[in-house]
Amino acid sequence: MQVKNTLYTTQLNSLKELWLHVTYQCNLTCTHCLFSCSPTSEANELSLDAAISHVENALSIGIEKLYITGGEPFMWSKLESFLTWYYKIPRAPLTILTNGTLIDDSKAAFLAKFHKQGLQLRISLECYLKENNDAVRGQGSFIKTTSAIRTLNSYGIYPWIAFTDKSNSASCCNKELETAFKNTLSEQHSIRIAGLKIISAYSKGRFAVSANHSSSFTSSPFEMNPNVSGLQCGYGLTVCAEGIAPCPILVDNKDVLHQGDLQDLIGNPINLNHSCCENCLTSGTTCGQ
Repeated sequence: MQVKNTLYTTQLNSLKELWLHVTYQCNLTCTHCLFSCSPTSEANELSLDAAISHVENALSIGIEKLYITGGEPFMWSKLESFLTWYYKIPRAPLTILTNGTLIDDSKAAFLAKFHKQGLQLRISLECYLKENNDAVRGQGSFIKTTSAIRTLNSYGIYPWIAFTDKSNSASCCNKELETAFKNTLSEQHSIRIAGLKIISAYSKGRFAVSANHSSSFTSSPFEMNPNVSGLQCGYGLTVCAEGIAPCPILVDNKDVLHQGDLQDLIGNPINLNHSCCENCLTSGTTCGQ
């Protein structure tokens, strides 16, 4: 569903966050994936040169945080080269969003070199119970992910967990849910996490709008949030292989992609007529921390 009222916009007043969408390939086929990623998806990788160029530009502007996402970032062929370049000197904190299943001892040791310089990991789990997680992320994914977290812990890395709220109900009990994740993962799997990040599910990709996932709101989302405040597109941009998007959710929408520099978009209005914008307006979710 498109939000019909195109008069509502927000504005990118300053660039505080930059996201790099580095690949569409993923080793999993999660049921709620925004971009329907899979092992056979065309990678459409962000080149190393483009990533470095945009990040250098963003750092000169004064970004405070950098994120790497996909797809699965550990399938990006340039990840190690990029991290090696990035951490040659102190820079803004960087977070990698990953399902964690590809992190072995070798990768954990490599990541540990940069952990004290601000590298963070956000690893996706749909539940602290194996059966519930694997129903969404695939058979065996829970064991692989928790094993990876245990390996990271052995190197002193305690990742954040990302939980996708597919019912738009978890935000009211986020502290209780975080406690349940921490306690269960610690007691039953001997792993430690830094905390829990709850993200609203978006009605696109495999979790597309359907009879089961249609909007239940009786009021316009703009009536609920008339000042369109707190939106990530008001302080962040996302770079992908095909251009620059207002947010990580819209990188596959060619109509919104900008060809040019990051500075071109600062101070300009961001149109909020996309169905994804309804999720952000009503749930208050942001992809960043």
